[in-house]
Amino acid sequence: MTAADEQLSDLPRGLSFFDPIIPHEVKEAIEAGGEVFVSQSSEGVKNGLFIYDNYEATGTIFTRSREVFDHFYGLKPSSYIFSELEVAEHPREVWNIWQLDVDKAPLDHRFRHKVSIDHDVRELEQFMAATQPETNRLWVSVALANGDKCFVVKIADRIVGAAWMTIVDGVARSHGLYVEPQFRRMGITTDNFQARLIYLKSRHVHTLINEIAESNVASYSHAARIGEKIVGKIFLYTSPDSDASPQRRR
Repeated sequence: MTAADEQLSDLPRGLSFFDPIIPHEVKEAIEAGGEVFVSQSSEGVKNGLFIYDNYEATGTIFTRSREVFDHFYGLKPSSYIFSELEVAEHPREVWNIWQLDVDKAPLDHRFRHKVSIDHDVRELEQFMAATQPETNRLWVSVALANGDKCFVVKIADRIVGAAWMTIVDGVARSHGLYVEPQFRRMGITTDNFQARLIYLKSRHVHTLINEIAESNVASYSHAARIGEKIVGKIFLYTSPDSDASPQRRR
């Protein structure tokens, strides 16, 4: 058992909607050069977790305690922090957590573009660097090594759209969706989603979750149209001097 496993072994359930995925996220964060902090009460009960990426200066706080949140929030310099705990006095953006029953999702989609799973680390690193330059490039190879999948659409043999997916204990989480601006409104996002859905059904995965900013009207409408339901909220706390444009993946 690793030191991280030991720290997480008695982490209480119910700390986050993402409980099943937390160990996976911790492992990837550490392997990508990040840091993980665990807090505990005066009685020795663990009551919080903070996953932090040093390259991106971003992180996620998992806790139900305002005291723990405040401690983690000021612990490291940050451009933005995600948490399921709402703190009214900090500027924040609301992201909804959406959940889909994969078994009930129809497979009658007609594809306009070919969607494939890309395993080429260099190619994906270049795409992420060009389209989401704030992303820790080391995370790409770490994610692929840990079984994450990146579904891509290419035009003229060049990636123009991509979405990542993590599967842990029968639960899939979709994240990191990006389509280059000049290729939007061409059905690439829908094709990519349907390809992921087919993949999940073939792997007998029953639940898909993702997070969408309430300001992202197009993605919000697409999620509702295909039958996803809002099951929770995440709050994005942004530093006043930050110009980052986060693509939620943690």
